[in-house]
This record gives sequence, C-alpha cells and structure tokens, in this order.
Amino acid sequence: MRAQIKTLSQQTLIYGAGHIFARMITFLLLPLYTNVFGRGEYGVISLAYIFMGFMAVIVRYGMDSALMRHYISATRADRKAYLSTVYVSYLISTILFVLVFHLLRYRIDEAILGGEYPEFITIISLIIAFDLLWFVPTLLMRSEEKPLPYITISLLNVGLSLTLNLLLVLKFHMGIRGVLISNLVTSCFLFTITLPYVIVRIELKSISISLWKKMMKFGLPFLPAGIFAMLMELSGRYILKYMTDLNTVGLYSSGYKLGALMLLVVMGFNMGWQPFFLKTNIEKDRKRIFARIATYVMAILGFIWILLVVWVEDIIQLEIMGVTLYGEAYWASTVFVPWVALGYFFFAAYNLQLPGVFISEKTKWVALIRGLGAGSTIGLNFLFIYYFGAIGAALATCLSFMIMAIAMFLVNRSIFPIVYEWSRLVRIGIFMIMTIILFLSFDLSFNGKLLITALYPFGLLLTGFLTKDEKQVLFNWR
Repeated sequence: MRAQIKTLSQQTLIYGAGHIFARMITFLLLPLYTNVFGRGEYGVISLAYIFMGFMAVIVRYGMDSALMRHYISATRADRKAYLSTVYVSYLISTILFVLVFHLLRYRIDEAILGGEYPEFITIISLIIAFDLLWFVPTLLMRSEEKPLPYITISLLNVGLSLTLNLLLVLKFHMGIRGVLISNLVTSCFLFTITLPYVIVRIELKSISISLWKKMMKFGLPFLPAGIFAMLMELSGRYILKYMTDLNTVGLYSSGYKLGALMLLVVMGFNMGWQPFFLKTNIEKDRKRIFARIATYVMAILGFIWILLVVWVEDIIQLEIMGVTLYGEAYWASTVFVPWVALGYFFFAAYNLQLPGVFISEKTKWVALIRGLGAGSTIGLNFLFIYYFGAIGAALATCLSFMIMAIAMFLVNRSIFPIVYEWSRLVRIGIFMIMTIILFLSFDLSFNGKLLITALYPFGLLLTGFLTKDEKQVLFNWR
C-alpha cells in the first residue's frame, strides 16, 4: 500500500502542481482586478470567465475522459488511433463552434453579458477553441507521464497571461477588453507551441468512425455531467444578477474566488488521482488503498479549510508597497469563503468515490448525480438568496456538493463498495467543527489565530489519528 500511495503522491505533486500553476493566474490577477475595476466591471469579467468554463465543458463533450480512459492502457498503434480520432473530431467541432458564436454574438451577449459587449463573444469563442486544442497535448503528457513538458506549459501559461494582463490593463488601460485579449494571445501561443506534440502522434489513416462511436458511448455521459457541474458554478452568480445587481455579483465573485482556493487543491489532486486509479489493477488491495487515500486527502483538506477560514481576512488586507492584495471595496467578500471552501471539501469527497463508476464503466451515474447537484444548487439558490441575500448563494453551493458526495456514496454501496476509515474521518470533522466554534467565539489576536490553527493538527495527533506505521514514516518513531 505504501508504494502505491507514494506513487500517487508523486503524480499529484507533479501534475497537480502544473494544474495549480495554470489556474493560479486567476488568483494572481485578483489584486489587479479588485484594485483597478469597480464591482460592476469585475462582475462582467467574472461572468465571462464562468461562461468560458461552461463552454469548455461543452466543446469537450466527454471525449477528453474517453481519451484518457483508453489511451493510458493502449498499445502504441491504438494510441494513434484514439488520438487521431479525437483530435480531428475536436478540430471539426471547434471550427463550427466559433462560426456559430460569431454569427449569434449579439444574442449570446444579451443573455450572458447584458447586451453591451457583442464583440467580446467572438473573442471568448476563440479563447475556448484554442484552449481546447492545447489542452489535448497536456492530457497526453499526463497519460504518458511526461512531467517536464507539462510543467513547462503550465508555467508559460501563468507567466504570459500575467504579463499581458499587467501590460494591457495597467499600461495601455484597455479595461475588460485587455483582459480578454491577454487570454486570447496566451491561448494562441500555447496552441502553437504544443501542436507539434500532437502532430507526431497523429496518423490520419487510423481515424475510425466505429472507434469514435465507442469513445462517445463512454464519454457522452460526461457531457451532461460537465454541464451540470458548470451550472453549479454559474447559477449562483447569474441568479444573483437576476435577483440583485452586478455590484453584488462582483463582491460575491471575489469571495468565491478566495473560497475556490480549496478547489484549486482538489483539482490539483485529481490530476494525479484519475490516472492513478485507472492504472491500479491490484484487485485484492485497491479498495483498501482507496480508503486510506480518502483519509489522508480529507485530513489535509480539513487543515487547508481551517487556514482559509482563520487567515483569509489577514491575507487580503496584506499591504505591499501601499496596495492591499484586495481592494478595500472587496474586503467584505470574506464572509462567503467558509461556505464556498467547505463545499469544495465535499466535492473532494465526491471525487474520491469516482473509481467505482470508472472501473465498472457505469458513467451514467456521474451525469445523474451531477444533475442532482445542479438541480439542488438552482433551487437552493432561489430559496436562500431570497431569505439570506448573497450569502445564500454560498450556502446553496456548500449543501449541493454535500448532497452529491452522499449520493455517490449510496450508489457505490451497490456497484463498488469501499469500507472507509470512518473513525478517523469522524475525528477530522469533529476537529474542524471545534476549531471554527473557537474561532467564532473569540475576537482573536495574531497569536490566538496561531493557537487555533495549531489545534487541528495537534488535536488529530494527540487523539491517536495516526497509526503506528504512519508515525514511523513521519517521525521515525520506533
């Protein structure tokens, strides 16, 4: 078991770091956006980014999951067939996608951005298309276990996007247009430099309609699942826009981004997790390995959640060269962080249970449970925003992810039952609750926050959370 967990740790460190680098750009740019743009303008930017994320799921239509599922274990010849079939399919569909969006840009803009920025829709569609085409090579790098080019691409993405945003927004004062053009130039550049990686692996004569149908059968359930996933991201902000205004959307979005630091860690882990459980063929021990991994991941995420809750206000008010990391107008957004981050804690619990539906190839459950999550998110958003205001959107997100995690657990009891380490998982929950009760009950100084932060890891340690073997590995105890 130790060897398998070590392998997963290495994969997560390498490919998770690459994913975190790629996504970190949105967090690195928050000081720029919250100090330069008003809440209304940032509301438009956040809606544009959400829409790009939503459409990224649509244009992949589940074929990325199918490609990874089959590519990892395929022979060299079969790999060429799988890749060629998927990539040509993507080329055709993205060209059609860009044309349709350009022709319908005025109607789409009215629905998405409020009708004032139709030219942005064409730019957004091009960003989505180029992002998809350079995403495929990074998928291959993960499948082929080639970390160096993967990390290089991720760093280039961050460096170029950050540089262009600073240049176009601060120096040339291009506003929202500068943000989108920065994204477009970065996407075009990454597509150009990764294209050779794909070309040498493609063989046009190996393209197969029957193979395409086979992959669509596996991957298509991930399309509605992805749509439902993005509805969970979209609905809160669009319902807020409907029930309140863009200023509220901007404030909520800035707080949501902070809470989504938890998602950054979760998806970073998932970059190593999915290839790992697809390769783990040890029938006898794999369920026990999956249970132990779940314990470790939940323990680490519990601590990260505590760090976010306790220290987020100090972080965003940190002043560097006379400028705070967050503009003062956005400081109130920290109220959303605990609930958004806790929602992604439950999302991690959901992801940890995905081996069951992948291994049994019953991917329909992914779509059904995501649909349950989306439906509950939309319904709870209308209800909670009406009664509690903007904080209701964060509460709806949290409860919906919890519902998804519980639903996946119930499904796996019949198709892939795993005996989790419940006594250890319960301790994690207890110490998370205890820490927050103490944090909310007192007006804490800096030293007080340090003590509260230390309560969680030391509490787990002193109550026997670690096994004897784990203590030996961590502390060399005999």
